Amino acid sequence: MQTERESILTNKEKLFLLTKFVEDHPEAEIQDFYKWLYYGEFGMEESSLIMTGRQSIPELHIVLSEIKKEESETRESELIWEPMGLAARFVKVYVTKYYHMDCPVKRLVNLLERSPAFRGARMSFKLDWNLLKETVLELRPELGRRDFINFEERINFHQLPALPYTEGYADKNPFAYRVVSQKLFFDYFPEFEDNSVFHPFSGNESIIG
Repeated sequence: MQTERESILTNKEKLFLLTKFVEDHPEAEIQDFYKWLYYGEFGMEESSLIMTGRQSIPELHIVLSEIKKEESETRESELIWEPMGLAARFVKVYVTKYYHMDCPVKRLVNLLERSPAFRGARMSFKLDWNLLKETVLELRPELGRRDFINFEERINFHQLPALPYTEGYADKNPFAYRVVSQKLFFDYFPEFEDNSVFHPFSGNESIIG
């Protein structure tokens, strides 16, 4: 059964993705949750630099240098991809693992360039942010509601700016990646598609353990 890539996930499915992310990343701070959700709705804003020509070094060269660096350190992600956020619009692709699966790097760069067409909506993001807040407050009691309010005030939440990951999160998750449209990614690489990741309650529970 194929993933219904353009459908909106149910709240139950969103809670599954969110709970897994929170439990897998105890080092994550509010800013990291925000970036994960933001990339899932809007993709990598950095890709717009490629389209406008403001990036002096071609993206292909950057990706290849990241792969070379990780190969020299003999480390790569166990995963080739994982979901981003709760919108089911974008996926995080680990470039070295992707390359070692004999996938063309040029194709990944092409997907990155085309992905802005699949950006989501501000209202959807804000609704998912509210769901994320309530869930994180329950799962991470050391984070309080005031912490979220202070964060929103600090970043001018109504403007929805993109933010970097915190140093602690980046250290725990060091692998090079790109965020691309999951529809485009699975159109080109259907062999990597796993319906249970986005729809864990569709009869594939055994796949996710």
